Formats: sequence, C-alpha cells, structure tokens
Amino acid sequence: MNKLTAFVSLMLATLTTTASDENAKAQTSRQVNQEALSCTHPGNCVNSFSSYGLEALVFEGDGEQAMSLLRATLATFPEATIVNTAPLYLEVIFTTTTGFKDQIEFRIDEASKRIDYRSRSKLGLYDFNKNRSRMQDFSASFKTISVNPENRSKK
Repeated sequence: MNKLTAFVSLMLATLTTTASDENAKAQTSRQVNQEALSCTHPGNCVNSFSSYGLEALVFEGDGEQAMSLLRATLATFPEATIVNTAPLYLEVIFTTTTGFKDQIEFRIDEASKRIDYRSRSKLGLYDFNKNRSRMQDFSASFKTISVNPENRSKK
C-alpha cells in the first residue's frame, strides 16, 4: 500500500510540474517583451506598451530584415552606439550633447511583425521628455528607411 501511495504521489507531482511548465511555455513573445521592457520610473522612461502615443515599430519580412532596418535607422543617429546584440535583440546607448546617457532596448517579435522597445535615462528620475521625442523621431525615420535585401545595407 505504501508503494502504491508513493507511486500515485509521484505521478501527481509529475502531472502538476508538466502542467505548470506548459503554462510557462504558453506565454507569448509579446508578453515576455512587455515584462522585460516595462518602465519602473515613468518620468524617465517610455516604451511601446504603455506610453501614450508611442507604438511598436512594424516591419515586413523576417527577424534578420527587421534587424537590418533597425541598424540602418540607427546609422542616421550619430549619438547612438550599439552596445549589445542578439538575434532578435539590440541594446543601444544614446549620448546627449550634455553627456547624459539613455538606454534603448529593441526586441523583435517575428510572429507579430513588430519591434517593441524601451527608452530610459540611465541617470535621474525625469528626462524632460527626451526619450519620448527621441522615439518619435526614431519611429518616423524607421518608416522611411529601406534596405537592399541582397547586402542588407542602407539604400
């Protein structure tokens, strides 16, 4: 009887673990991006999820094409320095003329054809709307950039 109870307990534990693993896997890339790109201080941070008037960047094609568009757009901003990359992720530091540094993170969601972002000041609790205006400018530039599909360089 004790072996049967132990076996049933083990099976229930396995089923519970499997169900919770499936729930964790069920989270969409958009949900993951929303958590990762949240703003803890709205006075110095904007993102494509909760900042009124700012929307995710949209693209056609695959993640590689989206990354090429991001890089081509960033090339038009001399104050931008790419500091970290991954296949569907880009971290950039923008340095203002007065020396302040702002961090922008881009996450490409291939399934929904969108690029979510967060732009935040590295120092201080208020940015005088610099991050918002930068991302508005960036979004406008992103919409006008095109890349050559053969060599992925700016036209």
